[in-house]
Amino acid sequence: MKLRHRSKGKSGQALIVTSLIITLLLLSAVYYVIETEKSLVNNQRLIDSNFPVAKLGTRNTMISALANASNHGATAVLTEDLNRFSSILRNMSYGAEFDLSFAPSNSAPYQEGMWISWGKDGSGVSSAYVSFSINTSGPMENYHSEYEMNITTALHVEGVSTGEGEEKTVNFTCAVYDENGPALANEINIFYQNQTDGSWLSVSSSNDLAVLDFGNGTYSISFHAYSQQPVEVSAQIHDMRYIFVMANVTCTQI
Repeated sequence: MKLRHRSKGKSGQALIVTSLIITLLLLSAVYYVIETEKSLVNNQRLIDSNFPVAKLGTRNTMISALANASNHGATAVLTEDLNRFSSILRNMSYGAEFDLSFAPSNSAPYQEGMWISWGKDGSGVSSAYVSFSINTSGPMENYHSEYEMNITTALHVEGVSTGEGEEKTVNFTCAVYDENGPALANEINIFYQNQTDGSWLSVSSSNDLAVLDFGNGTYSISFHAYSQQPVEVSAQIHDMRYIFVMANVTCTQI
């Protein structure tokens, strides 16, 4: 089952790349305007302007890296992308010295800034956490700021199954979250386990699939399955930023 808010899944990555390009263009425009004015009084304007632009750029870079890593990429992409973005900022600093340093979290459960956990307890999470430090110096002003950035997509699944013998009706709920609260899914794929050979079977219209989208990140889903044992379900989603997360749950037989 797929909820499609865009024509193709890869369009999510294209939007992330486009967003990063826009951020860099905005940063370039800010520096150009201030440099053109050639006024020391305006140095504070440069400092005030580049901080929110840099913060937006670090956020977009982290989203892109987490989308990459959660879709079978390497977790090292986070450090690589942030190094590249930091280098771009330094090279574009026309009116002031600009330095962006960062430290990916290594506090449990994060490793190298990443926490990707897709468990069998009905919960899954894909998350990135990085601390940043910005130092800017110019002819009249110096500026220092520290901030932390968290990007998270989380999923919680719970369900029940009813029916006698092998034929079961499964009813379960998917709840999607990001770092700010409930979030929408761009795509949801549902599977249940074939207990004969352990393979996973894709749920489709042939299973009488029915989906109720509450519009707030919660999805009520039902389908028919064939299983002698309690049905194990796997929900796999991409959020609107193309970040992937999944969670498995064994449905309670009632």
